[in-house]
This record gives sequence, C-alpha cells and structure tokens, in this order.
Amino acid sequence: MSNGNHTGIIVGIVLTTLALIVGANIGVGYYMRHAQVVDMYYIFSNSCPSPFVYQLDPMTGEMIDINDDTANQEYHGPTSWEGWKKAPFEESSVNKTLWAIDIALIGAGIFAYLLILAFEEGNAGKLLKMSGLFVAYIVLAGGVLLGIYNYFLHKTYTVENHLNAPIIYIYDDQSREVTVKLDVNGTLTHTYPSYDTDAGWTVKSSPDGTLTDSKGRQYEYLFWEADAAMPIDLSTGFCVKGEDTAVFLEKALSDLGLSDTEANTFIMYWLPQMEENPYNVIAFQTTTYEDTVVLDVDPAPDTVIRVNMAYFGTSEYVEMQPQDLKTMNPSLQEREGLILVEWGGEEIAMP
Repeated sequence: MSNGNHTGIIVGIVLTTLALIVGANIGVGYYMRHAQVVDMYYIFSNSCPSPFVYQLDPMTGEMIDINDDTANQEYHGPTSWEGWKKAPFEESSVNKTLWAIDIALIGAGIFAYLLILAFEEGNAGKLLKMSGLFVAYIVLAGGVLLGIYNYFLHKTYTVENHLNAPIIYIYDDQSREVTVKLDVNGTLTHTYPSYDTDAGWTVKSSPDGTLTDSKGRQYEYLFWEADAAMPIDLSTGFCVKGEDTAVFLEKALSDLGLSDTEANTFIMYWLPQMEENPYNVIAFQTTTYEDTVVLDVDPAPDTVIRVNMAYFGTSEYVEMQPQDLKTMNPSLQEREGLILVEWGGEEIAMP
C-alpha cells in the first residue's frame, strides 16, 4: 500500500468516525434529554431487608417481578416506596451512554483500519493485525454493552405525584400586604386566585383570615395544585379502616395544629375518596414535602403550620410504626403574629 493511499485511508476513517460521533452525540443526547421513559418500581418493607423490585419489560410493556431472593420472605406491606413515571434520562446517564457510544465508534474505526491493512498486506504480519482486530472488537463490544446497560438501568427515577388541593390560610394581627411565592419541584396545574409565576400572590391580610386582592375581591384561602417530583416517606404512619377515617383525621389534624374549621375543610375534601376503602395507609409528610414545595413569604410569618398527607387504599391491614404527630410542627404551642397554615395531600398510585 502506497503512503498516499495509507494516509487517505486514515483520514477517511478518522473523518467518518468523528462525523458518526458528533451525529450520535447530538441525536442520542437530544433523545435521552427529552424522552419520556418508564422503568422501575421499588417497594421496601421493614420485614424485608431487600426491596421488592418490578422492572418494565421493554418488549411487552408489562411490569415483571425480578425478585429472586425475597419470594419466601414475609411481607407486611410497603413502608417506603419509590415509583417512577414518565421523565427524561438523568444527565449522568446521558453522559455515560454518550461516552459508551464514543468508545464503540472509536473501536469501530480502529477495527476498520486494521481490517483494511490485513487484506492489503501479504500474509506476513497478519497474525499481528488479527490480534489488533481482536482487541478492537473487545473495545467495540464493551462499549456497546456499556451503552445498553446504561440505556436500560440508569434512567431518571423521578417520583411524580399530583399534589391535590393544597390551600394556604393567612391570619394576621394587623392588616397588611403579604406576598406568597411557590417554588415547586414540578409544574403548577391549577391556582386560584390566579398565580403570577414571577410575582406570586399579593393579598392584604386580616385578623379573621379574609384575604383581599388588589381588585378588592376577597378569599378565604389561596388554592393551588401541582404535578411534583416528591419522594414519599412511608417509614412511619398509620393503617386505618376506611369507616374510621373521619374520626382518625379529626384527632390527627388537631395534633398537627389545624383548627376545627381548617380540619373540617380538609376532611370534607379527602373523606369521600378514603372512607370506602377497606383500609387506608396514611403518612403525613414533613421534610420531603417541604423540600419539594418551598414557600417564600414576605413578610416572614411568625407561625407556620404545614400539613401534607400521603395515602393509599389497601384491602389488608398493614403493620406500621406510628408517627408522633405532635412533634411534627414545631410552632404549634401558640398561634401569634402573622400566621400561615397550609394543608394538602396526594393519593399514592401503588404499582
């Protein structure tokens, strides 16, 4: 092979490989950052040291049980779970997959170059060339396998729940303008009065809780709903008969700091969805909710009470470690000054 031909082959292979790498990085990267995928559900139990894992079969679209070591373990129901709905791939997974594709394409370029050399030259040196081909093949195969591994096992696992009817009460010992802004790890779906994404809500407070906007319209509370990525903590909670739900909520909401009027509104909203279930697993969320939905209130409230309930219906009783509700809101001793009270919840869609 002449030097000119040899150089031309190298240049051609390099340019082709670079073009494939750029194209793959743009195309695959765009897809993975914008795709909507579903992968796994994990269900943890205090009774089982290993999680129950269900994985999406990409061929059939069905959830399959991939637990080999938990089948004979006693299971008393979920105490913590994470479920993933549609979401893009996480950035680290995108980067790993693109690196795997790059390695595979570089290996393919080396493979092509050595293959051409092996057939262009005589028998002498073919053994060396074939050894190089074997190494290139290993690099190529490893890159492809790494890419497949990342594609199926390293997707974004984002819990997405619909936060239902969170409402915000504001009481004040004086009448003044109060601005409330929501920083939600998700998307607001409904608000009333209309929420300004930049300015938030600005209303005039009053001692009896009546809120007045700039047009003079009065409201009892501020209402919003959202689809939000929020992990659910079921490590502690309660399992309550459906028929006993109202009585349970009256006591629990009182312990959490809601007034009778606030609790009544909460119960009237949630009871129709819960009382027909044989049992309800109920867990009030604290840190996970407050990290998911951050309130920015100006002026800052003197008293903040936030109540968020996660629940799901079940046909069987679930053993759970009870929550100590009276310690969940640290500002319950007194309501004084500017007071903000919020309640809401979400029904967990178990797999």
